Amino acid sequence: MTRSLVLTADDAGTDPDADREIAALLAGSPLTAVSVITLDPGAGPGSPPENPGAARAVLHVAEAAPDVAPGVHVVLPTPAPEGGFDDVTDRIGAQVDALTRAAADAGAPSPGRLDSHQGTLYGLLGRSYLAESIAFCAAHGLAFRMPRGLELYGDDDPLLASADVRTRHASAVAAADAAGVRIPRVIATHRGGDAEARDYPTLREHYLGLLRRLPEGTSEIFLHPAPDTPRQREVSAAWWRKRVWELRLLGDPVFIREIEREGIDLVSGW
Repeated sequence: MTRSLVLTADDAGTDPDADREIAALLAGSPLTAVSVITLDPGAGPGSPPENPGAARAVLHVAEAAPDVAPGVHVVLPTPAPEGGFDDVTDRIGAQVDALTRAAADAGAPSPGRLDSHQGTLYGLLGRSYLAESIAFCAAHGLAFRMPRGLELYGDDDPLLASADVRTRHASAVAAADAAGVRIPRVIATHRGGDAEARDYPTLREHYLGLLRRLPEGTSEIFLHPAPDTPRQREVSAAWWRKRVWELRLLGDPVFIREIEREGIDLVSGW
């Protein structure tokens, strides 16, 4: 069995400068996938407006990499109302429909997968919507970004330390398998901000380490590449440097050589 990797840029559609960079990366770097936000992630707990940047992002992607099907980066407004969202299936559906329309207008393939902005579908910020997400993906033939295995996370990881979370995860994997929903072997990123990343060499070593630890099967590493602009510094105040470093990483010969040295196949989906 081989080791394959989907290398994804998240948060497309939120910054026109970043969208242009992501499109260029899809055309000329190891980047193989993109996940697009169709709703305003800064909206409150009501019905957030559609994000006009989504169509622009899909058009850029279609021009640079016409075979790449955009992923739906599902946004649930935070903080959630008491008890969470009872209409989460409708919210997911509206975002899938919005991206499907944008893809059709741009001549791009229809979305092929779901994932979750800030982990809200997974219950990392409150109520879990894993059951609804898996059922939606099964009904619409979509893949779902949820790791089959948790071995890239240490036992002391604060997000996964509780037995309840691990039990919930195991049940969700079983449900995805039963429903025929494709999920990646593992997923990974750098979850901290600028302070945790420290500097570019430290961040690069983190991602090189992830490449070396990828198990057999098809996994995903997702990043948030963006250029150094006044807008990034304002909007992404605590992590703009990390986003700039992740953009640099995707063109770094050291990172590219490590993918080749590890014998990792780059693919666009799991």
